[in-house]
Amino acid sequence: MATPKNPVLGTLKLYKVASRITGSLLILLVIEVGVRYGLGLDLWFAGPQGLLALVPHSTEPGGMPSTGLNLSTGILIIHGWFYVLYLYSDFRIWTLLRWSFGRFILIAAGGVVPLLSFFTEAHFAKVAAAQIALDPTLSAPSTGSEA
Repeated sequence: MATPKNPVLGTLKLYKVASRITGSLLILLVIEVGVRYGLGLDLWFAGPQGLLALVPHSTEPGGMPSTGLNLSTGILIIHGWFYVLYLYSDFRIWTLLRWSFGRFILIAAGGVVPLLSFFTEAHFAKVAAAQIALDPTLSAPSTGSEA
């Protein structure tokens, strides 16, 4: 028989991991946007210019290398998907702990305001842990029999 899982503790762990990854990717994204629009360059991996190369940014179809991986665009896409995971974990913890909507919005902003996710994660993980410690029903494992 499998051990029952605690959805609140699992969600809190997911939130912590998603927050750190999303925040780190957001820092890379800010740097990437600065390089792309400030210097007009994209970072390419394994293209014709070498293993890693800064290539002039081009919106023209023929202006980009035909081989390789545009890491600048990759950072945008990966951050976007991790932000979706971050929002999901924010939503789950918000609903499980019955927090205010303002708290949900503040945590959600952590994925789009540089460095904010690190501060919100540190603060709200402590708030959640304190709330779990005060309410024994939150730390009880789920039996799966609830509807």
